[in-house]
Amino acid sequence: MMRQNALFSRLISLWALFGGALLLLIVLATAVNAIGFTANTIARSWGGTVPGLSGYEDAVTMLVGVAALAMFPYCQLHGGHAAVDVFMQKAPKFANRMVCVISGLLVIAVSMTMAVMLIYGTIETRADNTETAVLGWPIWIFMPLAVVSCVLWALAAFIETFMSESAYNGA
Repeated sequence: MMRQNALFSRLISLWALFGGALLLLIVLATAVNAIGFTANTIARSWGGTVPGLSGYEDAVTMLVGVAALAMFPYCQLHGGHAAVDVFMQKAPKFANRMVCVISGLLVIAVSMTMAVMLIYGTIETRADNTETAVLGWPIWIFMPLAVVSCVLWALAAFIETFMSESAYNGA
């Protein structure tokens, strides 16, 4: 069981790194676009123009959703999510454990519901041939990555709730 936890933990970490790489790409594209707008402002003084990145908004819109969701499983697994410790500091261990289990089950339910809805959305956007406005990218291609993130998020919540050290210590 510990070996599976290590494997899943590594997979979740790699997925978060993938999300981080996407965020880096978004930041770089934003920087290039901002430089282009600045250069355009300067060039217009002399009657010239410098174009921005064509389809910048399309790319950022598609990538930011995937990148952000890719971070959720890692945050869940490492306790980087919001917690209300102020109220639970003086509570007995069983109460802390009960809150942990209930919140873990809720996260699993929410993330799996999101995964199912994203699957339906993927099927629908693919059938409709929905594309981004400027670049013409099929939107459905990005959605399975969000499904993977949601499934990994549910897995991380399960591990944190039922298989981690804190799960056995009652906290």
